[in-house]
Amino acid sequence: MKIIKTKSNLFDPIISSNKYVGHIKENERTVEVKPSLYASDADPSNSLNGQICGYELSLHKHDDIVDETSENIPFIVELINKQPIIQLKTHIDKLDCEIKQSYRLFIRAYDCANNNERRYSERASLIITIDDVNEFAPIFTHKNYLFKLHQDQNCLSCRVEAIDDDCSNIDNRVCDYQIQTSNVPFSIGSNGSISITTPLMNDTYEFDVVAIDCYPSSSDNDTKKISEPAKVTIKIIKSCKPTITDDYPTKSTIHADHTHIFDTLHVDICEETCAVENIIGTVTLDSNGIDSGCNLEQCSSINREYVLIPKDIDFNQAPQSRYMSFDGIKQTSIIQKKDFSGQLKNDFTIRMWMKHADEENDEKENIFCKTDEKLKNRHHTALFIQDGYLKLLIRKDPVSINDKDVYASEWMWKIPQVNDNQWHSYKLFVNYPNKVLNSKVNFCTYKIFFLFLK
Repeated sequence: MKIIKTKSNLFDPIISSNKYVGHIKENERTVEVKPSLYASDADPSNSLNGQICGYELSLHKHDDIVDETSENIPFIVELINKQPIIQLKTHIDKLDCEIKQSYRLFIRAYDCANNNERRYSERASLIITIDDVNEFAPIFTHKNYLFKLHQDQNCLSCRVEAIDDDCSNIDNRVCDYQIQTSNVPFSIGSNGSISITTPLMNDTYEFDVVAIDCYPSSSDNDTKKISEPAKVTIKIIKSCKPTITDDYPTKSTIHADHTHIFDTLHVDICEETCAVENIIGTVTLDSNGIDSGCNLEQCSSINREYVLIPKDIDFNQAPQSRYMSFDGIKQTSIIQKKDFSGQLKNDFTIRMWMKHADEENDEKENIFCKTDEKLKNRHHTALFIQDGYLKLLIRKDPVSINDKDVYASEWMWKIPQVNDNQWHSYKLFVNYPNKVLNSKVNFCTYKIFFLFLK
């Protein structure tokens, strides 16, 4: 072929399209471009000015932008048999879709004229997409899963999850799950939800599950990647009813004024389902149909209430219609021995409601008293008001003529409520003669003064 050298390069090369789209797989080196990439020049074809000598890639469209980062473009255009082929640069090992998924470039053609006479085509856009190769197997979000189920409860919240980091998998999803352990009463769905297939008989179940990729492996189009197994543990919480066991003998003899009968009880609670805040014990006396007898008398003698004046309402409220009025001196109400023998032990309590006004009377105003025969008329026990004081008398007779012990026998309380002509609740707790007595008026405790009498 005869080449004629002309002095003028009149025409710019013309590229075949103003927009190109290229695709290259992660493990390949040549870009497939559509539409076909080529250029032409209107200058004589038998001259250097009319021939295409190469193509140039850039990150920008305009010449006035200095492209200092063009060396970062991993592609180069080679002319092979005069056909432009976009390839990876030789020093680039491979592309990684997980790092960068596409490149937006610009391409132009230039003719074979000398540098000072060379002409270029307009720049066309070139978008090269990195096509993913299925490199990664799914990975579970946890290596171990623990679920607790109440007996006969469905496994609604039993779900495992795995993700896939391949870039083509935009939402990181996996397509299936499988249980690898055989003969377990569970199944697993494509979303990782675990279901019960047969009634659960054991307390604990353990099995392995795997996640399966959505896309075939690049090395074998029929095989999908499978994750490492994750361990699932399902613990069954058995239905439970609290129980009470007692190591104390069935029949007990109470020898003291108070006994802790619940100390030996053991309460088996359901820790998984029951948070105990309080345990209330109720004691019911079962006399087994016996209305009298030694056992019943022995039990009742320890703690018996003798009502000297019947109440018409609850003791915590002041009397309304049923009460007794007397002056404490001339008026009396005699309690029959069949109702009360008069025998008081060292420990007893006096409870009463009383309404009393100050009448400036120095005589004793007896509330109740226990005396000798009528001719002696000597008080052994008495509760009375005198000189504005509430007084309690307990006289202990000497055991023998040689008994020289002295015991407190009279207690006095200076209480303002005694003479205010209002109803008040009184409680006197007696533990004679070991302890000082306590008194409460309307649930308030008062100090006492006491005398020593032989």
